Amino acid sequence: MRLTIDQNDLQAALQVATRAVATRSTLPALAGVLLIAEPEQLRLIATDLEIAIEVLAPARVEEEGSVVLPGRHFAELVRRLDEGEVRIEVDDNHRASLSWQRSRFTIHGMAPRLFPAVPRLAAGSTVVFDPDFLRGVLRRTTFAVSHDETRPILTGVSLELNGNRLRAIATDGFRIAVCQGELERPVEGEAGSLVIPGRSLAEVARLLPEEGIGRLVIDNNQVGFQLGEVRLISRIIEGQYPNVLDLVPSEYPTRVRMATRAFQEACERASLLSDSRQGARWLIRLTVEPGHVVITASDPEIGEAREEVPAEVEGEGMVIGFNARYLIDGLKVIDTDEVYFELTEPLKASRLRGVGDDGFFYIVLPVKLS
Repeated sequence: MRLTIDQNDLQAALQVATRAVATRSTLPALAGVLLIAEPEQLRLIATDLEIAIEVLAPARVEEEGSVVLPGRHFAELVRRLDEGEVRIEVDDNHRASLSWQRSRFTIHGMAPRLFPAVPRLAAGSTVVFDPDFLRGVLRRTTFAVSHDETRPILTGVSLELNGNRLRAIATDGFRIAVCQGELERPVEGEAGSLVIPGRSLAEVARLLPEEGIGRLVIDNNQVGFQLGEVRLISRIIEGQYPNVLDLVPSEYPTRVRMATRAFQEACERASLLSDSRQGARWLIRLTVEPGHVVITASDPEIGEAREEVPAEVEGEGMVIGFNARYLIDGLKVIDTDEVYFELTEPLKASRLRGVGDDGFFYIVLPVKLS
């Protein structure tokens, strides 16, 4: 295997591929990146068996071949090189020689047969999407997935596909984020629903290109995202996603309209003085009154906070408690200038949604006040 590649191209490809390199594994090859020299390009593949990332980089290939090199060390070495051409030669013992200007490095690699086979997806259902659209959907949902591995289905985002409509739902049992909108074109093939790990979708969000179109291919228990010169393959979480929207109130007798950022920042400031004891951590108290919402928090050892946010209030007032982090997380992804904060009772779920935005809403459970 012999090739020459631009340092910038190689570094950019490694920066993407190594995101899938396993950090802890009993298989040494999973800590590596598979390099495959093909006509006019270098293909880089890494996997931790949950996701796989494949990247293409332009290269002048003199002799085709493949090798597995230690991912982190190889990437760090290339990152520390200045701009210019890098020559890579691999011998029959899988030793890779890197030549750059007057420097030369030898890296001990492994045989490609030791690297796990990366699945090739069959022609299943295909979803064509605009990168900006999917970026917005993932930004508004992935933060709400659960990190409790005892309930694996909740560690993913449920994607419901129907014609040219997409609805994404994420929940950790304390809040529900729902985002929906129209795709570039109707789903090709069978529509339906699937659950993709939140971690996989977080990587997709980082890899989305700024322009062009992306494709999602669904094949049995795996999905593949084609994102320009990058392909990411992820497993699908097995099981039935709970019908969490059945738990959402259909009516909200009290509706509060406020400036989004003013409400968010008031919650952030008040939470700094919330009770630091474990059972009451991040607790803030909201008092809804005509013309405003009062936000209070206190810690017996630190002090007290009181914020007043101007508001248009429809319906009865109430006093209700929340985990400030959950409220703030939802407010951060609402892009409209004003937000509706809709309530039922002090111990029932409340809803946040942007004024004039029908594409997203956020359900959050309150905390019982003592």
